Amino acid sequence: MKDIPNSIAAVSKEWLLNILVDQCAFKPGVIKTIKTQPMGEGIGQTGEFCKVLVETQSSEQNVFFLKLRAPIEGMHQVALRYRMYENEVRFYKELASKLKVRTPQVFYADYNPETECVALLMEFMEDWHSPDQISGASHQQASLAIKGIPKISAPYWNRTEELSWLPTMTSEHLWATISDMKACEEIFYDRFGGDLSISKKDFGNIIDSWPRILTELSEGTLTLTHYDYRIENLFFSSDERELAVIDWQLLASVKPSWDFAYLIGTNIDTDLRRARQQEYIDLYLKGLVERGIDYSEAQLREDMKWTLLGLSVIPVIGGSNFDAENERSFELFKTIAMRHFETVGDFDALSVIA
Repeated sequence: MKDIPNSIAAVSKEWLLNILVDQCAFKPGVIKTIKTQPMGEGIGQTGEFCKVLVETQSSEQNVFFLKLRAPIEGMHQVALRYRMYENEVRFYKELASKLKVRTPQVFYADYNPETECVALLMEFMEDWHSPDQISGASHQQASLAIKGIPKISAPYWNRTEELSWLPTMTSEHLWATISDMKACEEIFYDRFGGDLSISKKDFGNIIDSWPRILTELSEGTLTLTHYDYRIENLFFSSDERELAVIDWQLLASVKPSWDFAYLIGTNIDTDLRRARQQEYIDLYLKGLVERGIDYSEAQLREDMKWTLLGLSVIPVIGGSNFDAENERSFELFKTIAMRHFETVGDFDALSVIA
């Protein structure tokens, strides 16, 4: 295990050179210059990013993407609590090659629990783009993203016990969200309550029902989920015909409706989602059928109720711990929260805890 820098500012050329020679097949003496270029301010909440620009002696230009630990202490503690760094490293080392979904090629991935530092050096997807979650996905983007979900969930449908390290909703660190949600209840509602379609009483009922929600999400059909399947964690090719999925920090074993519910419930403008909702459900179920999975619409809709309640963890904990002085982060979590609780209402999710 190499010493891992704790910030982009701490990245040395010597550290990068060792990684590039050891992991990226550069021969010693071939590299002429190495430069880092910070990026992603206000976009990544649980990581700090930069481009790595490498020029060889023959003037060949190479670009990589480097991801390190979260720069904001509050989000770093969230990342540690939910094993985000460890999960992502294990995904790229153990799972990425077994799924049919496109992911970035990773050249180096390591996590040091003693220093709480993580590093992933991967391909820079130059001609791909990630949509803005605040603006929301277009219909074409949403449809392609939905088609990607069965590629993740189908291979481990009712087989997640084969991945003994994969968290479930009753794993110790996720069960700890009971106290986390309670601690964030007032902070979150004070920040965003005035913009939400859910009453403070109903919101409090979700918090009070959290142990039951976690238990329900850990029973029945379970599968591998990305868990944070939002459009800013998706890359689209220039013609928007291909999809790549990034940011595998939160993957878990949970009900198969999780990634679908999160995508349509927080990443699409509410009017578009409502107009196309049945089309999106049909598209998702079609992708599962094509992979030999029998999952009825009735079961999906029932699972969606518990899933949508459980998905409250993302706006509530994330929206209570981000850098409050970052305007984009504020708008992002407000948008996520507004869309999420509108979807909770549309699927009558509160009825299962009434």
